[in-house]
Amino acid sequence: MTLLAHPPSPPVESIPAPPGRPAAQVALAVSAPLDMAHPAAFGILLTTVAGFLDVAAYVTFSHLYVSFMSGNSIHLGMSLATLGTADILTIFGVVIAFVFGASAGTLLQDHASVRLLPLTLAIEAGLLLLAAAASSVTLSTISLLPVAIAMGLQNVLHQMSGTTSVGKGFVSGALVRLGQSIARLRSPKADPAGTATLLGGWTAFVAGAAAGALAIARLGFIPCLLLAAAALMALVIVDLSRA
Repeated sequence: MTLLAHPPSPPVESIPAPPGRPAAQVALAVSAPLDMAHPAAFGILLTTVAGFLDVAAYVTFSHLYVSFMSGNSIHLGMSLATLGTADILTIFGVVIAFVFGASAGTLLQDHASVRLLPLTLAIEAGLLLLAAAASSVTLSTISLLPVAIAMGLQNVLHQMSGTTSVGKGFVSGALVRLGQSIARLRSPKADPAGTATLLGGWTAFVAGAAAGALAIARLGFIPCLLLAAAALMALVIVDLSRA
C-alpha cells in the first residue's frame, strides 16, 4: 500500500447517475472521501492494523497473509509448482475472500446513503469478531476468511483517505515512491508532506508487523483479532465524535 499526501479537495464532478439512482446520491458518493479530518494519519493507522494482522496470520497459518496478496500470490505459485492441492485451495480461498471484500467495499462506496467511514470500520470490526468466534471453536484457515474480507473492505477506506490499497504492493510501491519523492525534494516538484507520509506509511506497516509478532507470541491469534477489532472501533468512536 502506497500512502500519499491527501490532495486539496477537488470540486465534485458531474457524472451520470446509474439507472434508478438519483444524481444527488452519486454526488454524495464522490464527495464522501472529503469527510475526513486527518486523512494521512487515518491511512497510517489502518496500515498499522494491516501489518499487525498480516503477521498474526503469517505466524499462525503457515505463511498466509490477510492483506499482502503479493505474498499469497508467490505462495500460490510455489504450491502450484509442487502440486500441493490443499495449499492451493487454501490460498485461493483467502485471495477470493480478499477480492470479495474489495467488491463489497466498492458497492458500499457507490450505494451507501449513510456515512461510509464509521459503517465500513464497524463492519470490519464485526468481521474480526466473527473470525475470533470461529477460531475459538476450531483454529483453522476458515478463520482467516472473515479477516481477508475485512482487509479487502478496508481498501475503500484507504481510497477515501487519499491512499492506495494494501493489496497493491505496499512495500515496493511505497519505497519506489519514497525514492522518487526524495529525489525531487530540491526541485519545484518537491512535496515534503508527501515524502513524510510515504515514510510514515512504510514505518507504520513495519511497526504494525513488529507489534503483531510480539502479540502473537505472547497472546495468541484470538487476542490479536480482538485487539485489532478494538482499534477499529476506537476509530469509529473518534469519527462519530466529530459528527
